[in-house]
Amino acid sequence: MKRSFIAIGAASFIAICGAAALAQSSAPPLRVVPMGENERPAPKTAVKKTPAKAPATKTATTKAPATKAVATKAAPARAPSSTAARTTATKAAPARSTASQTSRPTSVASSSTARSAATPPPRTTTSAAPKAKAAVATPVVPVRAPVPPSAPVTRPVVQVPPTGVSTSTLAPNANGPLLAVDWRPLDPENAIIYETTKGRVIVELAPELAPGHVARIKELAREGFYNGLAFHRVIDTFMAQGGDPKGDGTGGSDKPNLRGEFNFRRGADTSFVRAVDRGGAALGWVRTVPVTSQPDILMDRTADKRVAAWANHCPGVTSMARAEDENSANSQFFLMRAAYPSLDRRYTVWGRAVIGLDVIRALKVGEPVAEPDKMVTVRVLADIPEAERPRVMIQRTDGPMFKARLATALEEKGAAFSNCDLAPEGRIVP
Repeated sequence: MKRSFIAIGAASFIAICGAAALAQSSAPPLRVVPMGENERPAPKTAVKKTPAKAPATKTATTKAPATKAVATKAAPARAPSSTAARTTATKAAPARSTASQTSRPTSVASSSTARSAATPPPRTTTSAAPKAKAAVATPVVPVRAPVPPSAPVTRPVVQVPPTGVSTSTLAPNANGPLLAVDWRPLDPENAIIYETTKGRVIVELAPELAPGHVARIKELAREGFYNGLAFHRVIDTFMAQGGDPKGDGTGGSDKPNLRGEFNFRRGADTSFVRAVDRGGAALGWVRTVPVTSQPDILMDRTADKRVAAWANHCPGVTSMARAEDENSANSQFFLMRAAYPSLDRRYTVWGRAVIGLDVIRALKVGEPVAEPDKMVTVRVLADIPEAERPRVMIQRTDGPMFKARLATALEEKGAAFSNCDLAPEGRIVP
């Protein structure tokens, strides 16, 4: 009995031990984790993530030089215009821009047609050969640079009363009455009339701005010097040049050259009508000529009680051509077909066309012009017999009618307004 009990007990012990051993051999091994910590991620995963980011950084670095290279390559395309702009800014008064890239005009004909087509108004010289090199060396101006011209001014004919009728109110007509407060007669002694193959142009002279040049123009006109001469160089949206007896831009009169009158001194007695103040300067007109001036407040600080002022090259303005020397103007002149502010303070303005801007813009274009339009006669208006002389009335810039036009222009243009945007009207009356 005892043996049976012992045998059964032994068999049970062996079975229990075998089961424990089997369970232990099939259980997974235990990992020892410090108390309070989570199990750390497998190091293999971290190694894989690090290389994955590296290519992205490398790709961005590769793209950056490509962008830089493109920008560097594009720069030379803008360089010519930037250089021209710097040249203009150095030699000309500040202006719109954009306007206006130019170089000093030269009257010598260039050997290159493309260069000639882009050059500003020619300067005059007495010798063609020596100046040809200077013209080639001078930077050229793109024809697109000038501000596009405004539409030609239409000037209707009106009626005026016979002598003896009060001038406070002039005769009514289809365009309304001409009031003396708004209109003034053109002084025939300070006016030049051009009869051209395209029509009539009448210029009001500006002796307040350039007395020497006004005297020369009148002197040559009275001698018949300009009769029959051609407009030998005409550039659309720029200017029309004439006054050379040789017809090629190298000639002039036998009179001595003139000193430049690019600026003048404006006093309280100057008939300056202010339009607007802009950048420390005043824009306005001296009679019909557009002018930029230092402000009146500076008059008290100068010895002569005057301030610096200069004319602006707006449509219809008449200016003098010259050679490289600033004091070399003689007989050649040019009539502005459009605004070109970069010529201001570099060429002498001596008047403005009050009749015939449409004629100036109709002159045949070319450099040189093939079969050019000509000046049939050029005379001082006072030299024409009174019975044959055209009577011209000019809109006053200090009158209520012009001031109303100015207010409208200022409202429409705002900060972009220029005195080239508005011109006094001129009307031929019987």
